[in-house]
Amino acid sequence: MSRNGFRSRRWLVGLVAGLMLVVAVGVGGVHRFLHIPTLPLPESVSLRTVKVRLTDKVVAVDCYLPTEALTAPVVVVAHGFSRNRQTMAGWGGLLAADGFIAVVPNLPAWADHPRNGHALVELLAAVTAEKLFQQPKPMGRAALVGFSAGGASSLLAAAGNPNVAGWVGLDPVGLGREVGQAAKTLDIPCFALRAEPAPWNASGNARQIFAALPGPALSLVVNGATHVDAEHPTSRAAEWACGRTDPARRAVFGRYLLASLRAALLGDELAFQQLATATNDLAVHEVEFRRPEAFRLSH
Repeated sequence: MSRNGFRSRRWLVGLVAGLMLVVAVGVGGVHRFLHIPTLPLPESVSLRTVKVRLTDKVVAVDCYLPTEALTAPVVVVAHGFSRNRQTMAGWGGLLAADGFIAVVPNLPAWADHPRNGHALVELLAAVTAEKLFQQPKPMGRAALVGFSAGGASSLLAAAGNPNVAGWVGLDPVGLGREVGQAAKTLDIPCFALRAEPAPWNASGNARQIFAALPGPALSLVVNGATHVDAEHPTSRAAEWACGRTDPARRAVFGRYLLASLRAALLGDELAFQQLATATNDLAVHEVEFRRPEAFRLSH
């Protein structure tokens, strides 16, 4: 091979290697951008992942179980639009560490909220029948929790469901007549834990959902919160679209999530007092507590 041919070949090899490096860096960057981090489990929590057929589709379901409990109340947690169960893992661990059974599925439909709502009804029935795990045993009626569009799906699942004793929307977003009509039927304790109005929560659409609820109900806004502060964990891509998250703001969502569930499912007086005095909490604003006396009557 001539010297010029050797140089041309070396240049071509160098060019290909350089392009491969650029592609590798780009792929790695995209992966980091979209990656959902894996959170450590609390020491008192075990995780069991099972496959369940919901609305004729087999999906993965994560069951976060309090290891020291023989019985526990059930909370089913729904993720948001285009997301998956991994983005609710932090809430699953938090709830189980506080003594709840937290069941977090991959929803079967991308944007079909009624279908996802039916899936949540089927999942709750399976959990209640002890088909997913045997211990701890489900105790009493359950609660449904949903983030963003998962708030709409979980609300639809709660409507008219005698097995549901409470609903919590984590910055819920639900557009359309069906969601509004379902909200009007929810005469169970309901909670709308909201971020600041922004495009990704339809300019604070949760206010409309809350207005339709007959009560008892609580609504509050976490000061300065972005939409994905209510997702736990989230991705850099979601932060790029919705705004940066903050651990302190996410902790406020967690604090009121636990208080809401403890008040609705357990009749916990300290949790009720925390909700009743939320107007004194500098971490939140726009607090409205409707028919608080009905919380006690439900137990």
